[in-house]
Amino acid sequence: MDIATGAMNTLLPKLGELVVGEYKLQKGVKGEIQELEKELRSMTAALRKVAEVPVDQLDELVRIWARDVRELSYDIEDAVDTIMLQGIRHEPTMPFSIKGFIDRTINLFQMAATNHQIHNVTKDIMDQVKMVNERRKRYKIDEVSNRPIVETIDPRLEGMYTRAAQLVGIDGPKNELAKRLLEQEGLSRKQSNIISIVGFGGLGKTTLANSLLQDLKEQFDCHFFVSISFSPDIKKIFKNILVQLDENKYGHIDESWEIKLLIDKIIEFLKNRSRCLCVIDDLWKELPWDTIKLALQDGNHGSKIIITTRNKAVAEYVGGGIYELKPLSTDNSRELFYKRIFESADDCPPDLSKVTGKILKKCGGVPLAIITTASLLANKPRCSVEWEKVNSSIRSGSENSHPMETMNTILRFSYNDLPFHLKTCLLSLSKYPEDQMIRKDVLVWSWIAEGFITPSGSSLQETGDGYFNELINRSLIQPVNRKDPFYVLGEMEVYACQLHDMVLELIIKLSAEEGFVTASLSDGDQAGASSLHQREIIRRLSLHNSSNTDASINERKLLSKVRSLYVFGHADLMMPSLSEFCVLRVLQLENCSGLDNNHLKDICKLYLLKFLRLQGLKVTELPESIGKLESLETLDIRGADDESVIMLPLSFGKLGKLVRLHAERVELPDGVSLENMKSLRELVGICPTLHAVTEIGKLGGLKALEIAIKEEPESSTGNWKELIGTCLQMCSSSLQVLVLRVPLRYLYFQNFMAHVPTGLRTYMCSGYFDEFPRWIDPSFSYLTVLSIRLLNVHVQPEHLDKLAELPSLRFLRIQLMFLKFEPGAMPKLGRLCLRFDARRTNEHFRTNNFDYGFENLPSLRHVVIVLNILALNWAEHTEAQDAIRKTINNHPNHPSLHFSY
Repeated sequence: MDIATGAMNTLLPKLGELVVGEYKLQKGVKGEIQELEKELRSMTAALRKVAEVPVDQLDELVRIWARDVRELSYDIEDAVDTIMLQGIRHEPTMPFSIKGFIDRTINLFQMAATNHQIHNVTKDIMDQVKMVNERRKRYKIDEVSNRPIVETIDPRLEGMYTRAAQLVGIDGPKNELAKRLLEQEGLSRKQSNIISIVGFGGLGKTTLANSLLQDLKEQFDCHFFVSISFSPDIKKIFKNILVQLDENKYGHIDESWEIKLLIDKIIEFLKNRSRCLCVIDDLWKELPWDTIKLALQDGNHGSKIIITTRNKAVAEYVGGGIYELKPLSTDNSRELFYKRIFESADDCPPDLSKVTGKILKKCGGVPLAIITTASLLANKPRCSVEWEKVNSSIRSGSENSHPMETMNTILRFSYNDLPFHLKTCLLSLSKYPEDQMIRKDVLVWSWIAEGFITPSGSSLQETGDGYFNELINRSLIQPVNRKDPFYVLGEMEVYACQLHDMVLELIIKLSAEEGFVTASLSDGDQAGASSLHQREIIRRLSLHNSSNTDASINERKLLSKVRSLYVFGHADLMMPSLSEFCVLRVLQLENCSGLDNNHLKDICKLYLLKFLRLQGLKVTELPESIGKLESLETLDIRGADDESVIMLPLSFGKLGKLVRLHAERVELPDGVSLENMKSLRELVGICPTLHAVTEIGKLGGLKALEIAIKEEPESSTGNWKELIGTCLQMCSSSLQVLVLRVPLRYLYFQNFMAHVPTGLRTYMCSGYFDEFPRWIDPSFSYLTVLSIRLLNVHVQPEHLDKLAELPSLRFLRIQLMFLKFEPGAMPKLGRLCLRFDARRTNEHFRTNNFDYGFENLPSLRHVVIVLNILALNWAEHTEAQDAIRKTINNHPNHPSLHFSY
């Protein structure tokens, strides 16, 4: 139902633009469109009420109504986009055909887009809208949010009563948490008495917190454990606390007690107790904490508070320490699995070992997933055939026994708590195959193209990044860090995500019910095909690793309404003819190694296409037809061979709406002007030529530039350096990100950059400097990311002073022999990557001169050390590691530490 709300939110602004934009509509036609907009806004208000109720508790008629509204909004948007596009060009409209309620307008869209024809289309649409509104009244949609929501038994209760003997893999986290809680004794900061356990639903946060309480409660004067949930009754929670603190006194609390009185009673009780151990379980939002903390704020410093939450942002809001609970290891997962089925692991028949591994891989180390699956198997015959069926059912969702329903209930808790825009974004991930690595940038760009991102005060990119981060904080997607922590475009600590198999199963099921994504799998089956509501209309089509799945889809002639096409596998074998897709906005092809320009010959017909990703494309030049994609905003052709260069077409300069081009290496042909590309903000992978440098200088709004140097023949040494210097001199002050990708074989990289835009926020270079960059000074007040390599450079104190004076620096990567951070230097620095000579590090350590001043970096959270271990024996290598580890461990933030070689 939230999907329908999102669809309306995309459509309504376009109707408003159609009225006020430069489309030369007559007054009467404008009035009709305004009336249509008014009706749709009324329907949107009703949809918002529907969205407040969990979808599985909605009446079937209400669900059908909301789904029909969504389909109606899609058809209207297709028509409006077509009218707007042709209105801008003042040309006859392109051939346009969509089935359903606007079948009668096919001929109109093949003629000139006159006011008369727009009037007819609007009238036909209004008739359909009125019919839907009539059903809204009959079904009493506006009353749906007033109906009582069915209460369900909290499936987390089992975690609170699990016997200690049944717990697996809990000792390590429990000991670490106990140490962190108890070692803070005597500290004066109140926040040091709080620690939050953060993790995915079903990961065992409740079990861990309760086990920790049982182990430590004897060391405190009193204790309590309360669960909050996402719809908390604060008065009931406070009563529960009082009963646990003193059952004799508060066992029968007067129902008339208000929240203020309850808070006062708790404060009064805790004042007379020096130490209390408090567990606040399942905290979903900030607001309940703002009230609960009022009762705990006056406790003595010996009290400790343990909080569990799925949302890292909530933990950060609460303050104090954060402990991110990790999934179980492979060995612990197997042990827990066997404990639920057999007396011991030795009782497992050998023929079940292999299928057990498959099942545990899908469970992903999540205890609840393991336990629910094992509970399901415990009631089935112990043979590989039956277990393979269950293994398959985890993916298909065909198993409906109670344990699996328990798992689904927990996952739905997380899903139902999402706002409508995040539900839509999460469901869009159902297009991906299992175990797919999902790039953050690609995902956000596709959200923008689909209209899933609600405009706010920030840019759509920044808002989309926020959506991505919120899904991570809610533990619904799993973050993936770069293996190479140094080379990033901006401070992208997390560059991708993955989906837990059971989350993927849930969103595939929900997506199939809503007709949101149609996924054709490698075996020819359709994901979610067992859904009650199989759809004849396909809006988003995802093809997975198959050479014959497109045939059946083509036969059904369902491609004319597809808004997004995703192909995971060999695109040259799987991709349907592009001429079939009349209203396509997103085309994402994830393996284009066998694709040639002949496959793309009909791409020029995709007039509404906004996002085009051709991953791994192996051609020497892009087709000229690319220039006809006048709606295109994102062109992503990364993944080509590192040594290859793709020539952009002469028509490239016609892409007036293009916001970003991302490639490994592309060359701009002579004769192409970028002057009219006013929307271009990101240019990544451009080869420096005199013509390209000249044209880049005309891009007044360019914010991100990555220059890719392929080679440097001896006869032209220094030419590309001069070109880059010229480019930077011409670049607009709007440039925020500058990345220079230089082959590492060039060891000496002269300090040629006399002109660097002072508004720069990110600077990264993969080549080596033979002197400290002269341009670094305090005037770069916005610089947050800096990555430089120095070779045989003697760093002077004044160089370190320049670094220390960069007020906004959060990420620093630098190769040095030795440095020391003084108090007050780089107060915002959170990530630090340093390269040391290991032998020199040991010398400093032995002479008690190992003082890098890490403790003077108050925001430090992550440290990566690259050690040069040539000519070192293992003992010296270990000694260097231990010396650095000891220094980092003394930092009050306990930063993460990783070594690279």
